[in-house]
Amino acid sequence: MKRLFVLSISMAAASSSFAYYGYYSSPSFELPGWLTFMGIIMIVWGILQIILFFKIWGMTNDVQALKKTLSCETTFETKGQMARYIRKNLVLGNMDNVKRILLQNFIDNVEQGYVKLNPYGYVKDENGNEKWTSLKEQNQKESIRPYVENLQKQFEKIGEELPIYIQRMECYGDYYKMFVKEDLTVEVKKETEDKKD
Repeated sequence: MKRLFVLSISMAAASSSFAYYGYYSSPSFELPGWLTFMGIIMIVWGILQIILFFKIWGMTNDVQALKKTLSCETTFETKGQMARYIRKNLVLGNMDNVKRILLQNFIDNVEQGYVKLNPYGYVKDENGNEKWTSLKEQNQKESIRPYVENLQKQFEKIGEELPIYIQRMECYGDYYKMFVKEDLTVEVKKETEDKKD
């Protein structure tokens, strides 16, 4: 609306230039009135576009900040930044954000720990010979109890109870089986069998 108002004022000011056609017999060159009018309009339009560009740029920063706040998509460069964010949300009473950050930190730590494990290595067979093989099954049995116990302490500090499905996790296999497709389909089959009976 502001842009239209400014544009209409500039058009009214420049409309008088339509009446001037210049002296074609004079030795100096003068622009026709309609060209002067269009030039003024284009300058005003360009200035308004520059203003609009910077306003939209500022709005994108606001949208990113809102997205981070609402969806809790926060990344922290240091543990100190995460601690400040958690303290701020505790003071404001945003317990959902605090729990979400702690759980996200737990997930990141578990997945980073799993990535650090060697996927392949030498294993001795029954005959005592070493052979190069996948260590996926062995890695799935590695304990994640330190991560779970750390999360348990963090939840105790904020006065919340850790979800039972996390309390029961013992190894990486438990973590990765939590949302495996086969487990979900088994439950669906059981429900449909119960409905038939």
